[in-house]
Amino acid sequence: MFLDLRDQWPPVPPPNPLPDAGKPKLDKRAERIVGLIVMINLGLLLLAPIAGSTVIQAITSLFATLHR
Repeated sequence: MFLDLRDQWPPVPPPNPLPDAGKPKLDKRAERIVGLIVMINLGLLLLAPIAGSTVIQAITSLFATLHR
């Protein structure tokens, strides 16, 4: 079998650059809201019966290992 890896003919024109549609940065109020949501989620992680006990057990075993 023969695989032709040469450039296409006629040459393909370069694609037109897309306009920059970057997302606007968050203002201070939005940053505080996102931070509050993250803190609530971390708090719920520690309060959840299964995940919370696993995280607490991991932290206590880490400190127990470090203090030997």
